[in-house]
Amino acid sequence: MRNNQGNSIGISTLESVPSKKFTAKKLRLFAKPYLYLLPTFLLLWIWMYYPLFSTFSLAFQKWGMVPGTVPSPVGFENFVRLLTSKDFGVSILNTVFYTVGIIPFSIIIPLILAVATHNMEGKMKNVYRTMFFIPLILAPVSDGAIWRWMFHPTNGLVNTVLLDLGIINTNIAFFSDPLFAKWLILFITGWKMMGFGTILFSAALTGISKDYYEAISLDGASRFQQFKDLTLPLLSPMILLILMMSLLFSSQWTFAYIDMLTRGGPFGTSTNIYYEMYKYGFANMDVGLSAAAALMFFVVFGIIAFVFNLFSKKYAFYDN
Repeated sequence: MRNNQGNSIGISTLESVPSKKFTAKKLRLFAKPYLYLLPTFLLLWIWMYYPLFSTFSLAFQKWGMVPGTVPSPVGFENFVRLLTSKDFGVSILNTVFYTVGIIPFSIIIPLILAVATHNMEGKMKNVYRTMFFIPLILAPVSDGAIWRWMFHPTNGLVNTVLLDLGIINTNIAFFSDPLFAKWLILFITGWKMMGFGTILFSAALTGISKDYYEAISLDGASRFQQFKDLTLPLLSPMILLILMMSLLFSSQWTFAYIDMLTRGGPFGTSTNIYYEMYKYGFANMDVGLSAAAALMFFVVFGIIAFVFNLFSKKYAFYDN
């Protein structure tokens, strides 16, 4: 009996060792991909999710970022202050102005440029596309300084040319004039973003098979009919993508030029929601108000993105 029991114990012990090794090996295999992803998850938490959750929390609190102080709960007071603020209402109207005004610069003009250069031969195609793309890679601080010099009220290039041509009699302070400031911010932002849309449309055009154009040409379609009946439908996914990006990011693109050239003035005529959030948080030291504005537009932009995804699935035409 003892021998039998001893043998049985030994056998069971030997049998249990491989199973433990097998379990540890499976655990390592299971955890290995997550260990590779761990640095990415940490960076996403530090730079995205933690600030997002903090914004949600601060939107219902009052805090001036003074060392030694702690945020105090105020409920929905920040949202009430926002909705009753005249400056916030002006910034929303300007945001709509920039959002709608940037569409010709992000879709219409880039689409025309991409189609015009698509059939070019040799190196000139790349030369033109590079010229269109250069403004996008310039730092806003550097090209903003160039635009500020060009429209300088005393010795700027634009004033000098207009005076020499006799179009104006006195110098114009363009960025301090309510008539010009907002339109110039829109124009400069559009000038910078044209290359972005041009490159995307050019890439999409490259993906369209030439066989389609040969087939539609045999049916007697003109160049305009080819563009209307073939090119536009096949570009519809890219058009909707760029349109969504323009609606979501146009105010963000204008922020740098507003901050550098007009500071939201004169009298708030060129500000937008992003610049107002910046002022609330870092000029007025009212973090709660800034977080409340950010939370409101987070919801609004989230709804816009969701609607556009549904719209794209329904109306975008894919060649597959």
